[in-house]
Amino acid sequence: MPRAVLIGGTGQIGRAAARALAVDGWEVVAVSRSATLPDGLAELGVRAARADREDDGALRRALGDGADVVLDTVAYTRAHGEQLNNLAVLAGSLIVISSASVYADEEGRTLDEAEDLESFPRLPVPVPETQWTVEPGDGSYSTRKVALELEVLGGPLLTTVLRPCAIHGPGSPLPRELHFVKRAVDGRRRVALASNGSSRFHTTSVANLAEVIRLAAASPGDRILNAGDPDPPTTLEICRAVGAALDHEFEPVLFPEHSYELAGIDNPWAVPRPFVIDMAEAERQLGYRPVTTYPEAVRETCAWVAGELERGRDWSGTYLGALLDYAAEDAALASRG
Repeated sequence: MPRAVLIGGTGQIGRAAARALAVDGWEVVAVSRSATLPDGLAELGVRAARADREDDGALRRALGDGADVVLDTVAYTRAHGEQLNNLAVLAGSLIVISSASVYADEEGRTLDEAEDLESFPRLPVPVPETQWTVEPGDGSYSTRKVALELEVLGGPLLTTVLRPCAIHGPGSPLPRELHFVKRAVDGRRRVALASNGSSRFHTTSVANLAEVIRLAAASPGDRILNAGDPDPPTTLEICRAVGAALDHEFEPVLFPEHSYELAGIDNPWAVPRPFVIDMAEAERQLGYRPVTTYPEAVRETCAWVAGELERGRDWSGTYLGALLDYAAEDAALASRG
């Protein structure tokens, strides 16, 4: 039986990947600081191991006699890449989660630095893996991810680097769907949507990401692959999908202004230009086919977020909390009657 060790194996991505690999016949070890498993994984034979990924010794002990593949869902820096490369005697191959935020346009504009329409990147639709990226470095989330990518792809192990977008699924520390779920829970119907609700920021279900992981684990190679949902929804379609999942009827109010132009109309997917990734390479190299769509997968996400809210979880102090400023939204809505 092939063996997979998952660093960050109990988080949003890890739990979905553990399930997909276990069902596919892998022996799966989920490494985390808590050494606890989300519901349903133990029944599939997934085992937990305790390690802080910053502790090299603990990480090596968690690998035990080794693994056919090591999946790292939480690697973030060049140093993490060096750490993974040093596991060459214990690992057969690597799968490392990066981000589609690394893409830059020909003028060097990126998502990280966008502050207005002019500074927002002008990228092809869809964005292929060959698109320029930010320069590696320590300056931002994306520059660190590029440094990580270069380190592992230049290392001794066959490595698949995956670039997902707006990830959704249970277990997220910052679930974008909170934006609409909280409004539904609070009984709000009218919601303000920038860009006439047409903003399209590619979503990635953890189930679809886990499917790419499953296929890459079975067919190691050196490559970079995008990972996204089929038919990425607009913000209006996301609003409707969340409403349907919660049996709540929203009344979207469409604003022609983009999110940089007017307070109270922003949301976690609001972009003034489409940000859509190309999935052709994953299909060509791995035979990838999506296992779910956004409207199907978001039902589980919404149920999880609603449950977290019921248990009193608080996202104030995060960027999501700032988007729950109903006063700003109400002012925008009032301006349109």
